Amino acid sequence: MTTATQFEIFVMPGEGIGPETITEATELLKRAIQAGRVSARVTELEVGEPAFARTGSYFPEDVRAKIDRACDSPRAAILFGACANEPIGDLRKRADLFANLRPIRAVPVLAGVSPLRDCVVADVDMVIVRELVSSIYYGQAREGATAGERWAGQEMYYRASEVRRIVRFAFELAAQRRGLLTWVHKRNVIKGVFALWADAIDEQRANFPSVTVEDLHIDNMAMQMMLRPRHFDVVVAENMFGDILSEIGAGVVGSLGLVPSASFNHAGFALYEPAGGTAPDLAGRQVANPIAALLAVALLCEHTFRMPALARAIENAISRVLIEYRTADIAESGTHTVSTRELGQCIGETFETYVAESF
Repeated sequence: MTTATQFEIFVMPGEGIGPETITEATELLKRAIQAGRVSARVTELEVGEPAFARTGSYFPEDVRAKIDRACDSPRAAILFGACANEPIGDLRKRADLFANLRPIRAVPVLAGVSPLRDCVVADVDMVIVRELVSSIYYGQAREGATAGERWAGQEMYYRASEVRRIVRFAFELAAQRRGLLTWVHKRNVIKGVFALWADAIDEQRANFPSVTVEDLHIDNMAMQMMLRPRHFDVVVAENMFGDILSEIGAGVVGSLGLVPSASFNHAGFALYEPAGGTAPDLAGRQVANPIAALLAVALLCEHTFRMPALARAIENAISRVLIEYRTADIAESGTHTVSTRELGQCIGETFETYVAESF
């Protein structure tokens, strides 16, 4: 990083619907930078299929070098679109982005798009804290054949230090919010791994006396998220369980296109992205929902820029626009169905009316 700019933001649109949604997110980011008078440099970097087509690598060396230089700074961040394969897994591991936040928040004007009754989904406001750089996704894979029959396996592996740091992160967040931490596990059958988690939870209880801790098996938690989602505040889970619960949370509020994601390392370097994937069947059609990408910008304003007023202005602009205009996945009777670009532009313009009152 240079010292000429206060913040360094790398934009990686990726592939599939990534370039369409991140175009809108980048425009909103630039509006936020100008409104907040933030000193920041925004640089677009090519990764994923476009990079592979040009260089033969999904994560080119020049891009790696830029991330390596920036990843020890809390004043640097990535705004990421979507990639079907790499570099997202490599990027998370390379920058040690161990703490993933997935806010699951009901938007009042979208109560009708949830499959749950209004009285169940109203006021849902939870954050799933997912450990992101270990467990089964990074575990050793094995396969072979015995007596002529193929077999395969992949290891769920954790070091105690990896568990302690994500548990500490979750406790700190719960202490800042409503003070309820739900730990999700399957320690009745995966005993060794979740014994590490139980020990880490017990170690932190004394440090956070204001936080109430409950624990649920993953299968029960999946059910409870549908039955009583309003109950939950901060939910902490290992990598695969956190991934699954994030998708369930998106279903609770009505669309994966409404859920942003933020990942942090020890230094505060962050990666912000929509929680969804590349959706290749939607790519190039201007029908993808950009809301998750725009909310990812709100997370960036709050956590990297440390300007929560900008984040609230983005959220307010989104809520206001969605009363009338939506993409097809969340359209309802009485609303106008618009393109990705049209929705992004409308929210950007509405955002500026909100910030004009605050900045």
